[in-house]
Amino acid sequence: MSIRGKVALVTGASSWIGAATARKLATEGAIVGLAARRKDRLDTLAAEITGAGGKAVALSTDVTDLTSCKAAADALIAQFGRIDVLVNNAGLMPLSNIDSLKVDEWQRMVDVNVSGVLNATAAVLPRMIAQHSGQIWRDRRTPD
Repeated sequence: MSIRGKVALVTGASSWIGAATARKLATEGAIVGLAARRKDRLDTLAAEITGAGGKAVALSTDVTDLTSCKAAADALIAQFGRIDVLVNNAGLMPLSNIDSLKVDEWQRMVDVNVSGVLNATAAVLPRMIAQHSGQIWRDRRTPD
């Protein structure tokens, strides 16, 4: 599959695998929507990608909030006319002993890792259905 010219929304793009995925997609010719909470990091990554000749836009997004996900998808569609790929990458894993009973951390993990996937998917799926194409990735890998 060629990603050249496709519009991809990458959640969790402000660091680690999300940022690396966004860079790889941009290198392969995709237009990349960078979605995460840390806008300063997104701006830095967008400038890096653009400086290297790619196309990227920073989209401050909280995947635990459906309205925020829809706003990011709408902004990307308004600018580029479509969304071809969603990379559901946002995730976290608090590190503590289970007997610490950090229930608030557990809930935050479920909110980001499960609800975040559903919210981002709900934000892009109607558009993908309307355009009769699109892919939703969850395995955090770009295609070979």
